[in-house]
Amino acid sequence: MKIAGIVLAGGLSSRMGQDKAKLLLEEQTLLSRCVNLLESLDLQHVYVSGEYAQFDCIADLHPQLGPIGGLHACVEQLSGLYDALFIMPVDMPLLRKTDCALLIEKYQQFSRGVFYQQVTFPMILPLNKQLKDYLAEALISPQKKQRSLYRLLKTLKIQSVNYQQQDDFRFQNSNTPQEWKNCQEMHAKLSD
Repeated sequence: MKIAGIVLAGGLSSRMGQDKAKLLLEEQTLLSRCVNLLESLDLQHVYVSGEYAQFDCIADLHPQLGPIGGLHACVEQLSGLYDALFIMPVDMPLLRKTDCALLIEKYQQFSRGVFYQQVTFPMILPLNKQLKDYLAEALISPQKKQRSLYRLLKTLKIQSVNYQQQDDFRFQNSNTPQEWKNCQEMHAKLSD
């Protein structure tokens, strides 16, 4: 099975006030950390949804439509080349290799796709006609709720799987300066 890794990094980072992909943790950008994490897994290739030098990027075909827009561009470009996509956001720096590897293991059981219960990302989606058609339809909808990731997961019947409750903090996004500060503090505690 050929799975491509996707780091969603094409957003505006408006709540953060600066590009989240370029934030530094241990002298490494969040984007580099995510790409390195995905490259450490058993994936065929890793792409970045966005536009960054030094990375294999896929630009949005329909800018400013959120994660669904980035996902759509990746699906359009990678259809026929891979069987599935392992998708993670750039702003989840506490995620570990074991968290991602478990999701890949679960995907072997649930070929419709998998994600962790109570969080949207990371997720693995089969790269099929159903996903391609869903995204194309969602993008032309005038209603923003049609472009919701939760709606995608529900409509395509993507399987939720459990993770250890004590690992809940690893799935926190850093969307705002306060969330980023919390993330840095948690990372420092984990490094002690």
